[in-house]
Amino acid sequence: MGQVIAFPKQRHSHERVAATLKTVFAVAYLLGFFVVGPTLVIFGFAYAFGAQPVSALLCVGALLVDWAVTKAAYVRL
Repeated sequence: MGQVIAFPKQRHSHERVAATLKTVFAVAYLLGFFVVGPTLVIFGFAYAFGAQPVSALLCVGALLVDWAVTKAAYVRL
């Protein structure tokens, strides 16, 4: 009557998961350090000199968050 189809269970090896996590941390570090951080610094100065203090403070806050994320990614590398 009915046929039972049993698919083999694919187990991810520890090495593949570790390599994937290392890649994610490396991308987070590179983006945070080389792309997001300098951009926030430039925008922060632009807003500060453009007399927009709230936007400048938001850039400083975002820079602190970026610093924390980048540091956490670097520690795990």
